[in-house]
Amino acid sequence: MWWAPVSITIRAEPAPAAITLVIHMGAGAIESVVSAAVRNYGEYRGLGPDGSGVFAVSVFAVAGGITEAEIVEALPQRSFARSTIGAVTGAGFGLLATSIIDVDVDPAIAAIQNVHHDIVLPALDDPRLMTLDPLEDEALEAAAREHLAPHVVRLLALFGPRQHR
Repeated sequence: MWWAPVSITIRAEPAPAAITLVIHMGAGAIESVVSAAVRNYGEYRGLGPDGSGVFAVSVFAVAGGITEAEIVEALPQRSFARSTIGAVTGAGFGLLATSIIDVDVDPAIAAIQNVHHDIVLPALDDPRLMTLDPLEDEALEAAAREHLAPHVVRLLALFGPRQHR
């Protein structure tokens, strides 16, 4: 069976203006966001300042001619919430302009990768992350989840109420 890895590319561009809406699909479930950040750590290996990975939350910005309606229509989740880039970065979270390169990604999602971003959660200071992904070690995964949960609570509080499409 042929399998193509997912790769994350950082786009060299500044964040859109602070008033630009950020769409956070499926917002509101703390455990879901923590699980996604832990699960995707390996895809973000090498993006950390020391060569490790980063824990990140995927979002889309209303920018570059892509409307909120187009983003909501493209994504499979049935709910979303809004915040602004200014609120997110003002609260101390990092923001990376990223594109996901994956041959299996839905064409509608591939079409909006130019407005894909990742909110970077505070790093876990654990030397095991230099060589291991959290899912490779139960104790490291538990430490990552415990570390991330309060940061995710703080992040999700920046988003408006969950809306259904």
